[in-house]
Amino acid sequence: MHTFALIHARWHGAWCWEDVATRLRQAGDDVLVPDRAGYDALRDLIAAQPEPVVLVGHSSSGMTISALAEELPRQVSLLVYVSAFLLPAGLAPPDVMRDDPDSILAEHIVVDPASATMTVSEPEKVLFGECEPERARWAAARLAPEPLTPPPVPAVRGDFGGVPRVYVECLRDRALGPATQRRMYTRLPCRHVYELPADHSPFLSTPDALTRHLRDAAARAS
Repeated sequence: MHTFALIHARWHGAWCWEDVATRLRQAGDDVLVPDRAGYDALRDLIAAQPEPVVLVGHSSSGMTISALAEELPRQVSLLVYVSAFLLPAGLAPPDVMRDDPDSILAEHIVVDPASATMTVSEPEKVLFGECEPERARWAAARLAPEPLTPPPVPAVRGDFGGVPRVYVECLRDRALGPATQRRMYTRLPCRHVYELPADHSPFLSTPDALTRHLRDAAARAS
């Protein structure tokens, strides 16, 4: 049995992990699914666990799990990047996104100057393209605006606290393209790379396969 902490990305909430969390619990694992928690709250949650956790980060939360591992290396047994930003010290998401030939995310960002927030237009195409249409509409309706300035996350040193890591590459991702994912895990090699024929949201489009990969990665790291 393992304890997984499933960390969602910007615009999302704990709802996006429901399918995977249910499958993990049915398999006997413990699952933490924080909802729109800031870095400090996440740090406190991980620090309070009696055993090291498998930290799973999606998209922008890749930066979060990297920082958590460096701050709490004894509390984290494995890092899992699910189509997530895996970056060395000194690089930020825009540095890799600007050269992404497959991403259509930038052209679908909608900024509201009055509230200083941003949303994603046509999320069914950008984020949920491989989901069943009804499921994509369900998810799109739950996305929330995000502040233009990302919530603060500590800068990483780049050693990830010595915690092992794996990557889940989504081959049909139109938000964070496969070529960019590949560049990141090539620059910072992982113990294992799993591939999914998924969009940017494999927790919705391929939850069974993603769950299998998470459990396999955790077993290998034990």
